Amino acid sequence: MVKVAIATKSAEKIAGIKEAIHRTLNETELELNFKETKSGVSSQPFGEETYQGAWNRIQDIKQNFPNMDFYVSCEAGIEKIFNQYFNVQVVCIYNSKSKKFLWGKSSGWMIPSKDIDTIRKESLDIYLRKKGINRIEELLGKNNSREAFVAQATEIALASEKLQRLKNNWGLNPQLFFYNTLLVGI
Repeated sequence: MVKVAIATKSAEKIAGIKEAIHRTLNETELELNFKETKSGVSSQPFGEETYQGAWNRIQDIKQNFPNMDFYVSCEAGIEKIFNQYFNVQVVCIYNSKSKKFLWGKSSGWMIPSKDIDTIRKESLDIYLRKKGINRIEELLGKNNSREAFVAQATEIALASEKLQRLKNNWGLNPQLFFYNTLLVGI
């Protein structure tokens, strides 16, 4: 049995993390513990602040649930790339056995640049509600739920640990190759 502490009470996020762990680790028995935690960042994080929020949540959940195999947190945030803004889910996992932090990020959807100042003042959730969107599936379709994005980011984080254990015959650093593949699609 794998013991997991999750830094949220969001049913969607918990379901996404659970699904990803089942698929990636092939674990059927999980002991899930969860608690709402503070991110220590703004209510609408931008850029590195998103990653800091996820890391802060891990530090908090570790204090509440000792002796877990994995500690998992998720933080939604907005990233700016090529002068365009994207909403992403960032997952941070602490593996107690390897003593490593694992990171994953979901695919992102583009936010109109003209609306960023409004979103900075209010939040993306308020902005979307004012546009009549109460669930992300209403904007992105039924296959693109918050649960799906969190599952994707969790699987990517867990895959990064698998990649660190791989050996290759080419003398390449597989972690660097994986990073470049994700960024530029090699």
